[in-house]
Amino acid sequence: MNGVGMKFTELSDHDVRPGLLTEWRPRLGPSALHWIPDSRPPSYVQEAHVRSSLVSERAGRRSPSWLATAFELPGELDTNALKTALLAWIDRHEALRSGLFCTEGKMARITLNPGSVALHGKVAGDFAHGAELAGYLEDLFDAETDPLAWPSYVFATVTHADSTTLYLGLDHSNVDGYSISLIAHEIRELYAAAVAGGAAELAEVGSYVDFASLEREDAVRVHSDHETVCRWREFVSSNGGELPGFPAPVGADDPAAVTKQSGGFDWLLDVAEAKAFDTACRKSGGNFQAGVLACLAIAGHEDTGRREFRALAPFHTRNQARWAHSLGWYVGLAPLDFRVTSGGFHHVMRDAAAAAEQARPMAAVPFARVTELLGVPLDPRFVVSYMDLRHAPGAKQWPEWKAAALRSRTPHADEVYLWVNRSFEGVYLASRYPGTELGRTAVPRYVERVRRIMRQVAAKGSYAVAGLAAHTAS
Repeated sequence: MNGVGMKFTELSDHDVRPGLLTEWRPRLGPSALHWIPDSRPPSYVQEAHVRSSLVSERAGRRSPSWLATAFELPGELDTNALKTALLAWIDRHEALRSGLFCTEGKMARITLNPGSVALHGKVAGDFAHGAELAGYLEDLFDAETDPLAWPSYVFATVTHADSTTLYLGLDHSNVDGYSISLIAHEIRELYAAAVAGGAAELAEVGSYVDFASLEREDAVRVHSDHETVCRWREFVSSNGGELPGFPAPVGADDPAAVTKQSGGFDWLLDVAEAKAFDTACRKSGGNFQAGVLACLAIAGHEDTGRREFRALAPFHTRNQARWAHSLGWYVGLAPLDFRVTSGGFHHVMRDAAAAAEQARPMAAVPFARVTELLGVPLDPRFVVSYMDLRHAPGAKQWPEWKAAALRSRTPHADEVYLWVNRSFEGVYLASRYPGTELGRTAVPRYVERVRRIMRQVAAKGSYAVAGLAAHTAS
């Protein structure tokens, strides 16, 4: 598929256009007074992320954890307008003007007022080859997105003859996947307004720092007998005291090994097939997400014989209108657990829909709070995400803007992440999994099976689960 926008890949798999690279770093501006002590606490996921980064740094094994986006600005770059746009964007999202630090085991926040940040540009060199530039950008993001420092984000521009590509890399503590999808539209609007000498027509957004504080207030009222915590306890217990892994073995022989991960990007459905798949799901009282989950479960069963589908799913926590377009980490995890039944795709889909409906409100209780109450460390090992990106501002223009979402490399022994995203160009699956011989075999084979099942549902409106009678293991 050509002209695709917002693919989610690593930089090494992105089409990086060569050109003159300039790095842009936020700094305290000359009019800034001081960092202001801020009593608002971090969100649970922010604190867990920062504490994990502290442990890794002290052990000498810090691992990058950034998300990034890239998109084109048309014509010759107006650097003054770019500075104006980026600084307005930083002022717009308070999370970008706020930092966390840990003293004597306690987490504290400091925040800057709007207008306190300046932007410093530095030419890094003229790159003739895209692969070399991709490697440089990856190193830049690895170094400049440290969650233990401010700023934990950096910008870069690559100038071409006809346009400029803008890259933004941010540590995960600043953003979630949906936040990344908002950036291109916002900054292009701010940039166009700055070029024209006017103001961008963007609605006001709430502050993630405020959200974090409200989330804490709610989370501290959750105790070990809370319904969500009890469900998590049952889920973990039914899986042998740990979180579920990928249906097939993918890890190294040594479970303590830190394994370099591989990644994939695969189209599952084109536009027409996506519409037909959606219709098939809704005719049976389901929805697209439930259909995707059903196909994942059926693929796992046909591959391994497992009747039970167990995984974690991220759900957004943007529970008020003011958070809809706010930059932040508005994501909670919840457990999915349902069976593959003999009634075929539609029966499995209905069970998947019920499981997702039960899981969704559980994501409002932060995963770190759950593990705190359970009293055991839990490491997510198999996570499946679905997002319909067609509702994001500017989504129809992403191919024209050459917009992309990017992620850092993350080593892990047996972690598998699957991101299924629907866009105006179709449905794709991005994957991250251990780069072991088992992982490089099992995950692509599984993805291909998922694609085959989804395409049959789109073509015929149903799917009969293969080999169900032959397998009794769960």
